[in-house]
Amino acid sequence: MAFNNETVLITGTASGIGHAAVRRFAAEGCRVIATVEREDQIDAMAAMDGVALATKLDVRLPEDWAGVVEAAGAKLGGVDILFNNAGVTVWGGLEETDMELWNRMIAINLTGQFLGCKTVVPGMLAKGKGAIVNMASVNGIRGNTKLIGYSAAKGGIVAMTRSLALDYATKGIRVNCICPGTIDTPMAQTSIDIAEDKQAAIDALNAKHPMGRLGTAEEVASVAVFLAGSDSGYVTGQAIPVDGGRSVR
Repeated sequence: MAFNNETVLITGTASGIGHAAVRRFAAEGCRVIATVEREDQIDAMAAMDGVALATKLDVRLPEDWAGVVEAAGAKLGGVDILFNNAGVTVWGGLEETDMELWNRMIAINLTGQFLGCKTVVPGMLAKGKGAIVNMASVNGIRGNTKLIGYSAAKGGIVAMTRSLALDYATKGIRVNCICPGTIDTPMAQTSIDIAEDKQAAIDALNAKHPMGRLGTAEEVASVAVFLAGSDSGYVTGQAIPVDGGRSVR
């Protein structure tokens, strides 16, 4: 068994990859802490099988992180696995990206994951073990157009992951990240919906990936489960593309 009743904290669980990850980790026997952006999303998450705690979390706020981890300690004995999944994509090149947009991309996508790591690591050190899976992007390991803030944040996640992996390699904590290509989620659908020719937008996205299709949330969630469990016990500091071959084109 890759898991033994571990507690996993997953951010951004209301839809997409985070939602799929809740199902996958629960199916593996983990106790899931599901965090969401809005209060009105809590009840739906709390009703899912395997969810031991559903709560609101603004990943940008240290006090929110402290509250969630404190509740995890009181109810579930702490956090064994962190899946830093929450994030947001906003298109914009240098000329379109003002300071407000830049700061938002960095705060949610990069600082939010830094705060997650910083808050859960003390408990993991006390236990002498833990696994962290960060959500980066193919855009963090290769270039893309009109995504300067998002790409910068995701590249930062890759670098942060590698640094943390080295810092805690001898202390029982493994740190890896996932670099998805375009995944068929509500976030991807947003970019399609704003296109004048939606079918052309879908065809263009498919064509970017050598496999000729978008990935699924379940395919990414399965990699998160692998990286968090004992089956990957000798894997740390890695940025794993889940991108249908896009990163090697």
